[in-house]
Amino acid sequence: MTSLRPNLVKRIDRLPKPASVAAAMQPLFEAISNAIHSVQARFGEDVAALGRIYVTVSTARKKDKVWATVEDNGLGLNDENWDAFTTTDTDNKITIGGKGVGRLLWLDCFQKIHIQSVFEHDGKFLRRSFDFALTRDNQIQGERVEPYESAEGPSFHVRFEGLRDNGYSAKFPGRDSFVFQHLTSHFLPTFIGGRCPQISVNVRDETRHYPADIDKIVHRKETGIELHTEEYGLLRLTLMECDKVASADLKGTHFVHFIAHDRTVHSQSIDGKLGLKYFGPNGDRVFHAILTGAYLDAHVNQERTAFMFEDAVIERIINDVCTSHIEEFLAEPLAKLSGQQREKIEEITETYPSIAFGSTDELQAKLPSGELNGDAIYGHLSRERFRRDQRQAEKIRSVLTRLKDGVTDVNAFTSAIAEAGKAIEDAEQRSLAEYIVRRKVVLDFIEILLEKVRDETHDSSYQREDILHSFICPLRVNTLEDGSKKVDVASSHDLWIIDERLTFAQYFSSDVEFSVLSGAFENDERPDVLIFDYVHGLRQVEEPSKVLLVEFKRPGRTSYDDGENPQLQVERYVRRLQSGAMRDVRGRPIKLDDRTVFYCFIVADIVGKLDDWTFSWQRTADGRGRIYQPKDGFRGSIELIGWDALLGDARGRNQAFFDRVGISGKSFFSPE
Repeated sequence: MTSLRPNLVKRIDRLPKPASVAAAMQPLFEAISNAIHSVQARFGEDVAALGRIYVTVSTARKKDKVWATVEDNGLGLNDENWDAFTTTDTDNKITIGGKGVGRLLWLDCFQKIHIQSVFEHDGKFLRRSFDFALTRDNQIQGERVEPYESAEGPSFHVRFEGLRDNGYSAKFPGRDSFVFQHLTSHFLPTFIGGRCPQISVNVRDETRHYPADIDKIVHRKETGIELHTEEYGLLRLTLMECDKVASADLKGTHFVHFIAHDRTVHSQSIDGKLGLKYFGPNGDRVFHAILTGAYLDAHVNQERTAFMFEDAVIERIINDVCTSHIEEFLAEPLAKLSGQQREKIEEITETYPSIAFGSTDELQAKLPSGELNGDAIYGHLSRERFRRDQRQAEKIRSVLTRLKDGVTDVNAFTSAIAEAGKAIEDAEQRSLAEYIVRRKVVLDFIEILLEKVRDETHDSSYQREDILHSFICPLRVNTLEDGSKKVDVASSHDLWIIDERLTFAQYFSSDVEFSVLSGAFENDERPDVLIFDYVHGLRQVEEPSKVLLVEFKRPGRTSYDDGENPQLQVERYVRRLQSGAMRDVRGRPIKLDDRTVFYCFIVADIVGKLDDWTFSWQRTADGRGRIYQPKDGFRGSIELIGWDALLGDARGRNQAFFDRVGISGKSFFSPE
């Protein structure tokens, strides 16, 4: 009969090639794992005291002369193990997860492999040595078996040399710290268990001893947690608080390691779930967990490099099975983090009340555990508010539909109206609160600005307050295709500080040519000069048309030239507007008629020559300002408002809102 002839070279060529450092180290891990199993088989329960394994790795950044050795005092290649070694896909160690492909990974990774083993046969020690080569036939080369009477016991020694250029050379670590880190992570379940032999690992000039060196970095440990699950059977969980060195070379900080047959198959970072960075008394601790179970053993691939289930299963196991135990283990640092998150939430919702759709506890429940980034928190809460508003809108539409169709009785009608009203009220209150907070910030800023501009001892460069534009006339300069500059104006401003009628008016003109404004911005001149001492025009669109003119005089100014009388300046500009020769900020002609009403405001400190010029004007009701109403020329008035009165009146008009929101006594620019 004729049998199929295996092609070992082709089979090894089809093995998955490494895409990570951990995968590139898998052949070396297989050799160490074989050594662990061998000494465990020889010494049984005494393996921790009697088992010995020695690992040496020589690597460098160029990785042109990499070599490694693994030596153990296990059973060696006795008759049973030799038969298994020379048989591909053996089931010799299937009960402990052996897949029979470890030796194939050796051939796939290394160019040269030499093996020497002492074993017992018929009461005598023999030594077998040979080269293990990647060839289609006769992979065992130069085999010699000879008596070795001086042997103290059985042993196994393998030497690997040269990395193959098939992914292993590129991914194998060139730094000793990486070797230690990945080896520690991979064999962590073995190192912390009770059946770990003494393992010495030497890389260049450093030697580490396991499991002793593991004890140095594990500060707290909880073992033997049994998790009974319907879908995954019995899983066992070990929780550890470790020194940060445990995660030094991993892509993350905190991990759950999924183990199959005493080997780390997958390490899942849970940084995003915990939200923790380093924690502990000195801020130098990380969290590691180890998960084992028959389900994981049964679903690992042949090379023991990945599980044969979708990645979502990893997430489900962590979320549904492990998270509650992890949170209990990390209760103290998570509580501290939760407190910091609450403070951040309260800080954000104080400034943006529209996203405060519930209590702090309710808001925190909508956030990832430990999220402290302000942008991220605002984003999460904004999305939640949008969803809630959508639900409320749907509720309101449902109510209106029922009312329109007349399919509701009196009681349902009353309930529906109350329900819809409550939904509308909640949304309005949140939005109004945020707007009121913004008004408070504007007034606080103006107050500080007045102090600084009036301070004659202060560096005059402080008067360059670009942000003043956003309160008065928010200008911007755009570069056109032909290279020219065009002044444009944002639609929002804060001229409600002068008069609520200005709130929804749009800026449209200035008595200084806009080419001058454009040039000033292009040349980076002091933009506040373009705010003060010029008339700025706004317009409301309803009929008859209303034009609102505002002129600002620099706070603290006392001297003026004869031609700077603000009454005359405003009147001259009114005449220019009435003539139809002016163009607005976008270059369109300004068209007004004889019905247009002009409301003119001059904001200045009423001192010096300005006081003299307006002495005969009518006083306002509170006696602090002055009003001039022309008999002819234009319809409307000119009102002179002092800077302090302006600020005080604005605060007074908004005080009820500030009281309602709870920000009356707080300045956003000074400590409480």
